[in-house]
Amino acid sequence: MFCVAVQPQVAKVPVRIIVVDTQEKADHILSALKAGADFATVAKAESADPTAAEGGLLGMLTPDGLRTELRRAMQGLGPGQFSGVVQIPTGYAILKIDQPTNQPDNQADQSTAPSGDASPMGSVDKGPNMDAVSLPLGGHDIIRLPPDTSGLMDVEAAFQTVAKPEGWNSNMASVCRIHDGPLIPILTDTVHKLLNSPDAANLSPMEQMQYHYALAVFASYKGDMDQAIAEWQKCYSIDQADVPAGVETMEEVLGSAYLHRSEMKNGIYTEPSDQCIFPPKDPREHFADPTDSKTAIEYFRKYLKRKPDDLEVKWQLNLAYMTLGQYPSGVPPQYRITAPAEFDPAESIGRFEDVAKAAGLALPQIAGGMLVEDLENHGLLDVLTSGYDACDHLNYFHNNGDGTFANWSDRSGLSKITAGANLLQADFNNDGCIDVLVMRGGWQNPFPLSLLKNNCDGTFTDVTVPAGLSNELFATQTAVWTDIDNDGWLDLFVGNEKGPSQLYRNKGDGTFENISASAGIDRSAFSKAVVSADYDGDGYPDFFVSNMRGKNFLYHNNRNNTFTEVAVKAGVADSWADFAAWFFDYDNDGWPDLFITSDYSSIDETMRTYMKLPHNAKPLRLYKNMRDGTFQDVTAKVGLDKVYMPMGANFGDVDNDGFLDIYLGTGSAEYASLVPNVLLRNKAGATFVDISASSGTGELHKTHGISFADLENRGHQDIVVEMGGAVPSDAHPIRVFRNPGNTNHWINIKLRGVKTNRDGIDAKVKVVVENKNHTEQAFYRQVGSGGSWGASPLAQEIGLGKAKRIKAIEIYWPVSKTTQTLKDVPMDQFIEIEESMPQYAKRELPGYRLGEKKMPPNLRASQ
Repeated sequence: MFCVAVQPQVAKVPVRIIVVDTQEKADHILSALKAGADFATVAKAESADPTAAEGGLLGMLTPDGLRTELRRAMQGLGPGQFSGVVQIPTGYAILKIDQPTNQPDNQADQSTAPSGDASPMGSVDKGPNMDAVSLPLGGHDIIRLPPDTSGLMDVEAAFQTVAKPEGWNSNMASVCRIHDGPLIPILTDTVHKLLNSPDAANLSPMEQMQYHYALAVFASYKGDMDQAIAEWQKCYSIDQADVPAGVETMEEVLGSAYLHRSEMKNGIYTEPSDQCIFPPKDPREHFADPTDSKTAIEYFRKYLKRKPDDLEVKWQLNLAYMTLGQYPSGVPPQYRITAPAEFDPAESIGRFEDVAKAAGLALPQIAGGMLVEDLENHGLLDVLTSGYDACDHLNYFHNNGDGTFANWSDRSGLSKITAGANLLQADFNNDGCIDVLVMRGGWQNPFPLSLLKNNCDGTFTDVTVPAGLSNELFATQTAVWTDIDNDGWLDLFVGNEKGPSQLYRNKGDGTFENISASAGIDRSAFSKAVVSADYDGDGYPDFFVSNMRGKNFLYHNNRNNTFTEVAVKAGVADSWADFAAWFFDYDNDGWPDLFITSDYSSIDETMRTYMKLPHNAKPLRLYKNMRDGTFQDVTAKVGLDKVYMPMGANFGDVDNDGFLDIYLGTGSAEYASLVPNVLLRNKAGATFVDISASSGTGELHKTHGISFADLENRGHQDIVVEMGGAVPSDAHPIRVFRNPGNTNHWINIKLRGVKTNRDGIDAKVKVVVENKNHTEQAFYRQVGSGGSWGASPLAQEIGLGKAKRIKAIEIYWPVSKTTQTLKDVPMDQFIEIEESMPQYAKRELPGYRLGEKKMPPNLRASQ
C-alpha cells in the first residue's frame, strides 16, 4: 500500500483489532465479517492479540496513536466499518472503528478496503520496526510517531508480495537475490507507468500524493535523496485545499529529508565526528556545506508556525541549528530545547573518545549484531559484527595486539556466512574455543540460524545442519546459552517472533535435540529478548522472555528438563512494547534483578523525558529480586522511570566502582529518529544518572549491537557500538568509545570449567574486598555475555572501587555444586580460575593503546 500517513485531525474513536498468525486465517475472518459476523465475538474467539478478551478493543484513540501500517488501514473508515487485512510484525490484522453507541455489528454492506488499496502493492504492508501502539485499555493518550521517510516499510511490504520459489527462505543467497535485486526498480517502474497512464487523470489528490510518496521512499531507501526530495516536493505542491493535513506532514518530511541529505553531503555517514554527538563538544563546530540544513530549518519553522508545541519537530529544528554551529544560542527561544538537567557535568567520569577509525574498526554497517571476544585464545579481544541485510556477510576483525585490528573476514571463512540481526558466543562443544551463533529474521521473515564451530585456528565451520539446528525456520534476533540440566553441556533457548520459542538440549556429541514441547516453553509470542539466570537460587538456570505484545514469560526450571511459567506470580508479566532485557545484580546483594526496555520509537516521548514532561508511553523497568521468587518494580525509586528509543542495549562497569551501568543504543527506521544514545551510571545501587553528555557517548544515529569490553587490556571497559539504521542509506561506521580511565581497582576473571561447561557460563562469582576503613564489601557477577542485543566477553571484569585489598574470591560451579574460594588475590590483574584447582593462574596479557600501532611498556601501570 503506497501512501503517506496524512489524515485530517479527528476526535478519538473506539477502535477494535483482530490479529491472527496467517494470511489464510485473516482472509477467512474477513469473509465472515463481510457476511455479518460480530467483530467483538470473532475477536474473542480467534484473535491472538492481548485485547482478545475485551473483544479486540484497543480503546479510544486517533489514527496517530497506531503503528504506521494500521494508521494507513484506518484511512477512509467510518463508524461501524472495518479494514482489509494488513500485515504487522505480530501477524495479520483487521481493524474496526466501533459505532459511537452500542449498535449491532452488522456490516455486510460496508466498504471493506481503506483508501489506497488500489495501489499495485495490494493491501499488505509490513512495518518491521515495531514502533509501538496505543496502550490498550489503559486510558492513556496517543503516542506521537514520526512519519516514514526511509522506505523500509514499503520495501518490506513489497517483498512480501513478490512471488518466491519453494524453500526460498531457507537459502539466504535466494533471499538476497529477491530482496536486493530488481525489486525497487520494478516497483518504481510500476508507479511511473500508473502515473503516466490515462487512469492518472482520475486519481484524487490523496492518491496522487500517495504514489509520489511511494516513489520518494523507494529512492530514499537506496540513498538517492535528490530523487526522494523531488518526489516529496511534488507531494507538497498538490492542491493543499484537498489534503489539508498533508501540508504539515510534508513540511516535517521535507525538513527531515533535507537534514538527512545535509548529513550525507557533509560526510557524517562515512567520517563521523563529534558532530554526531549530543550535546556537541564544541558548539561552534559546523557543517562545511550548510545549504540543506538551512532549507531543513525553513520547513521545520513553517511547520512550527502551525504547531508550535510539537516536540518532535522542535527537536529536529534544534539538531539542524546544531549542524550550523548555532545550537543552542541560535535556536529561536520559543523552540529551543536545551541540554536537560541530567546532563550535569558534576556527574562526569571523563570523556570517552571514538577511536574506531584509528583502530581499523570503523566499518559502515546497517542494523545488526556486535560480539567482542577472544576468538583465537591469544589473550586479545577480537571483534565480530553483523548486519541486517541478507546480501551482507559477517565481518571478523583480528586483534593485532598493537592497537589495531585487521579484517580477517576472508581468512576466517566468515565472509561466506550471511549476516544476521544478532550474534551470541559460547563454547558449545567444550573444546576450549569460542563458537558463534548467528540469529536471523528479526522484524523480517523466518530465516535459518547458523551455528559456527571455531576450528581453534582462526577459522570457522558452519555446523548448523549436522548439529540439528536447521529443521525449523523462525524469525528471531534473540537467544541464550545455558546449561538447563547441569550436565556440563550448554543448551540453547531461542525466542521467536510470531512463533513458539525453541529449547535445544545439547547431547554432548555435537548435536542438539528439540525439547521445546516436552519442556513446556513452546508458547508463541512476538519475543524480543530471552535471558537466563538462577533467580531463585536453587542451582538451576531459569528463563525470562520479553514479548513486544502480550504478557512476558518467566520460566522456572523444575530441575527435570521441564519448566513452569510463573511471570504473573513473580510480578514480571506486564509487557509495554518490551524489547531488550537482562538479569543483573544492580545493587550487589547477591540476587539477580531484571531490567527491561520498551521500544516506542517516539521522539516526542524521549523529549518528554528530557524536558520532565508527563509521558503517554510506559518507561524502562527495573525489577528487584525479593529473594522469595518474586520481583518488585523499583523503576521510579532508582530514577529509571524514563522513556527512550532503545534498540541495542547492554551493561558493564564504566567507572570500576563495582556497580553495573547501562548503555542504551537508540533510534528507529525513520530518518527523523536522531536522539542521543544513553549512558546511565549506577550510583551504588541507589539510583541511575544520565552521564551521556559529559561522557561524550550521546551518539545521535541509530545503534544496535553493544559490547562492554576492555580492548586495551588495561582494566577499563570501552564501549563498542555497532551503528546503522535498517536501510542502505542509513549505514554508519562502528564506534569504539575509549574509556578515559580512573583510579579505581579491578580484577579480570576468566573461568575454566571442568565438570561445568568450559567457560563457566552460569557460574556465580563473588569478590569480597576490604575497604580502607576496614569494612567489607562484596561484588557479584553471573558469567554470561551481558544484554540481549550485543555480546560482551565471557571473562568477567569486576570493578572494586577504592578497595584496599581482595579478601576472597568465591566461585560457585553449578555442575559440581561446589564453592571454590581463593584468598588474598592481588588486585588489578588478569587471572584464570580452573574448577576445583586450589590456585589461580595469572594471565600475562599484552597492553596497548588503540590506534597507536605500538605496544607501550607498562601500559597498565601508567593508566
